[in-house]
Amino acid sequence: MSKKGWVLATVACGTFMATLDSSIVNIALPTLTKALHSDLRSIKWVIVVYLLTITCSLLPFGRLSDLYGRKKIFQWGFIVFTIGSLLCGFAVNLEQLILFRVLQGFGASMLMSNGPAIVTQTFEYGSRGKALGILSMVVSLGLVSGPSVGGFLIGSFGWRSIFLVNIPIGLLGFLFAGRHLDPMGGRRKHGPFDWGGAFLQVLVLLLFILFVDPPTFTVADSKPILLSRWLLGGGLLTTSFIFYVVQHQVPEPILDFSLFKIRTFWAANLANFLNFVSYSSLLVLMPFYLEEVLGLDPEHAGFLMSAIPLTVFVVAPISGHLSDRVGTRYLCALGALISSIALLTMAGLAGSGLNESTAHFKVILALLAVGLSSGLFQSPNNVALMSAIQTHKLGVASAVMATIRNLGLVTGTGIAAKLFSWRHSETGDFVEAFHFSLIVAGFLALGAMAASLAKRDEVAVDGDA
Repeated sequence: MSKKGWVLATVACGTFMATLDSSIVNIALPTLTKALHSDLRSIKWVIVVYLLTITCSLLPFGRLSDLYGRKKIFQWGFIVFTIGSLLCGFAVNLEQLILFRVLQGFGASMLMSNGPAIVTQTFEYGSRGKALGILSMVVSLGLVSGPSVGGFLIGSFGWRSIFLVNIPIGLLGFLFAGRHLDPMGGRRKHGPFDWGGAFLQVLVLLLFILFVDPPTFTVADSKPILLSRWLLGGGLLTTSFIFYVVQHQVPEPILDFSLFKIRTFWAANLANFLNFVSYSSLLVLMPFYLEEVLGLDPEHAGFLMSAIPLTVFVVAPISGHLSDRVGTRYLCALGALISSIALLTMAGLAGSGLNESTAHFKVILALLAVGLSSGLFQSPNNVALMSAIQTHKLGVASAVMATIRNLGLVTGTGIAAKLFSWRHSETGDFVEAFHFSLIVAGFLALGAMAASLAKRDEVAVDGDA
């Protein structure tokens, strides 16, 4: 295999491992709820805290890789993630599991913030679409194969195996990175790291996520207190303004706001966000529907959900290859449209009540459509976004892209759990709550289609900025 091929394989290894753990826990939620004596509102933090840690640390790690080298950050990502996985596998209660997922999240962030930047810098424009298409396939495979892989592992070895399986992969990835990545890639020491900006962006992201899903807490024996959305919203606006001002006053900002002057950059990120908000709703709620309503065990539920990664595996490289020839705009829009149709169809099937003899077939068809939409959307969207950015800003651009993706997953998880819990408490009907949540997700996917149509295909020229 060529040098470039080994680089792509190494990045794919880290990316798959990190994104797999964004979704592999989803299929384990019912099992974890029973094993750790918890409920949906509490157990969701096993997912949310991982995504939240990644989301808040992607920009700092992306900036550090631009300044001090991508290979170093990427290798450390493998080590930190592997240690976190080992600790998660031996957690004895919910609190420990959540704490160790934070460590896992930091390792995943080091990997995610660098992957697209390393690939973009390694491959020239003519072959970049295909390479990023393969990487997008790996991202999508990681996100959507989690339930199927997790279902098999839980059914065969128990829930701890979904974390312990990462250990040999992480060690192998560390060795590959040391051998094949360019030690000078991304190294550009132009100034000090913006620690103040890093702190402020973490605060902004935390306030945003809390605003989407305000937490409830109890002081002593008092009644539960729900944080005010008005208070959180005011704090979010104030902190965002301060962050914006500060980033325009430092020589090496954590986030270069000039990137958002590029139409393709902001439109592709908006489409990415809305796509993953809608997508995560299905990933979070579908295992509960398959197990609680259709009565499947985790292994069979995971088998049904494998329809998504299998479709992505076929479609993503093709769409990446096509984007090099026909552009990205309409491929992304088509993918988002199919996603909307698939989610609304699944909502309709659930709402009408699935016949036992045809339930599995209809669910698989809907999930195949979700896989098709993901494969069509992700590869061209990433190509459009990364190709519009100069080489010396690829680390930050890559981190922003991954931040938006994970922010979408966190937001979607919070919204889905909130909508489902609210509707279920109103009606007492599991299927009605599931139906309602997917309808909302389907309409959000239409927003991703509109954002995709707003962008255009641009190729950055180094030296201009």
